[in-house]
Amino acid sequence: MAWTSIFARVSCMNPFPFLKHVCLLTLMVMAATAVSLQAQNAQSSKPQSPGFEKMKTLVGKWEGKLERSNGETVHLRTQYRVIGGGVSIVEDWIEDDEPMITVYHDKRGNLSAVHYCALGNAPALNMSSLDEGKIAFTFDPICGLDAKKERFVNAFHYEFNGEEPTVMHFVGVVDGVGEGKVTSKATLKKVAEWSKN
Repeated sequence: MAWTSIFARVSCMNPFPFLKHVCLLTLMVMAATAVSLQAQNAQSSKPQSPGFEKMKTLVGKWEGKLERSNGETVHLRTQYRVIGGGVSIVEDWIEDDEPMITVYHDKRGNLSAVHYCALGNAPALNMSSLDEGKIAFTFDPICGLDAKKERFVNAFHYEFNGEEPTVMHFVGVVDGVGEGKVTSKATLKKVAEWSKN
């Protein structure tokens, strides 16, 4: 066989057979990324409920004292953040040094919340009322908690006014087995940073 015919065969073959696969894989990744970004943008631009928009005005850090009807007083720090492409609000809630989290999100057009509590449970709550200066939540039994068997947060409300509130009032109720109903009240001020104490 002549050298010229061997050279012709080699030059006609793709010297990088994997290149076609790399290009195809790259195009598939780019297409998937574009679809994902488009879905994310559509989700974040989806209008949220009036309750969600009201809670969103609390974004930032807050600080104050929480007083309970059983005589306890604790230092309270909270922070509100919008996450998940704009469809959830996380509330970081720190009583003295005990952290808890509540996640707010719309469920079937109504604002709902799940509170991950220091009592060791996670009650679900639904917005029960909304007016100009107040937003209230009540227990949703869908989470399976039973007040005859355990204690949990079963209601709370916030009072604040305006598009950029600087003072907020909170009232919450814990009920169930043990010491019975305990009501907590706090007045919080918006702060740039939490104090060190």
